[in-house]
Amino acid sequence: MTKGTALRKVLLISLLTTALLGCQSQVITPSFEYASTSLGVYNSGLLNVGQLFVWDTRDNTLTRLDEIPFPSTPTSKTNPTTLVASNISSVGFSAGVDSAVKVTASAAIRDNVSIQVQNGSREEYGSTITLLSNEINRKKSAGEDVDTGWLLRKAAEPDSSLRYILIRGMVISDKAELLAKNTGGGELVLVIPGGKGGKAKVDLSKEALASCTGPRSPCFLSFRVLKAYYNASGNYDFEPVPGVSTSQVADLLKTM
Repeated sequence: MTKGTALRKVLLISLLTTALLGCQSQVITPSFEYASTSLGVYNSGLLNVGQLFVWDTRDNTLTRLDEIPFPSTPTSKTNPTTLVASNISSVGFSAGVDSAVKVTASAAIRDNVSIQVQNGSREEYGSTITLLSNEINRKKSAGEDVDTGWLLRKAAEPDSSLRYILIRGMVISDKAELLAKNTGGGELVLVIPGGKGGKAKVDLSKEALASCTGPRSPCFLSFRVLKAYYNASGNYDFEPVPGVSTSQVADLLKTM
């Protein structure tokens, strides 16, 4: 065999190997940590009602503050039933997954995957601004510098970028499971186009939804976004901030 023939053979083997590797299936394991759903944000961190955060909307950073004491009985509560969380977004993926594949995988999950909870009920708390104001007064009476600790003085300025996020409700359930359409063989695997002309498999089987396991588990959370200001009496007060999506808060919670 001549040197030129040997070189062509090596190049041919290299090209075939590259082509075969390009057509291999990539297995993607998504993370549902603080995913956004139609029932609220998946409560992977087991946050409690009353948990308060300060959100810097300029830097898009979130800082965890204290838990506001909430009544033991919610203001409203639905009867336990089977609930389904759909429109799942803000799903995470491991490093190394191509950005285009992430977009395709996210769309496949949104369109085909849901979370079904058993004995699910919505528990919501009202008068959240009053509860927040009461806690501020209690802390001040106890000698705590809540103005600095909660950045209240800065947040109440008219042009402040600071907002507060307060967990105001939960979906409580006994058990949750992933449901998926368009999967083969009863497996929790979605097949999507992968990189370099191959296929990618979105493997959902490793997601145990541990935050929704056990009686009265706090599966999903709802929230209220508030802007601080000084009222006519010169005290701190709050007003609701409309238009903040569940996916925005879900993405913020991931950064903690």
